[in-house]
Amino acid sequence: MNLDALIEDLEAEGYFASKVQTAEEATKEFCKSVLIVRANTADIQLALPLLGKDFIAGFQNRRSRSTWLIIQHYDYLQPQDSGTSLQQAKLSIKTIIEAHLIGTALSIGLGAANSEQIGFITSVIGNQIEFISYEGLVFWIPMKNIDYLAVEKLSIESKV
Repeated sequence: MNLDALIEDLEAEGYFASKVQTAEEATKEFCKSVLIVRANTADIQLALPLLGKDFIAGFQNRRSRSTWLIIQHYDYLQPQDSGTSLQQAKLSIKTIIEAHLIGTALSIGLGAANSEQIGFITSVIGNQIEFISYEGLVFWIPMKNIDYLAVEKLSIESKV
């Protein structure tokens, strides 16, 4: 997956959406950091956040790497830059997965099982994804069960 292309696509959508904003909305400054609060997990901060229809995404320094994190379930979010607002996109997590994440190495967090798997999304059928782990196990996962997707440069050796 080309993360730069994904970000450019999201920025382009934001650019074209901004062309129809009123003058007052156009003067808003977008936040650079947001605090995400989730039940039973540590709070996290995301840089350059983007609020979609059913997710919040942004960059997090994770395992000494910059990770693009898409969080679907959270309890609360708060911009950390005073007087700013979140950049928004009219995209769903399904749209992001279909357009940019099929075939991409990523880790997926599943809330119900409280587990994390590393592998690839190979297809989307309806509201389920086909996920193949590095061990070759195939899972069909309902999108509503995905807590987060973390896109980073992963290798088999890094998960010991």
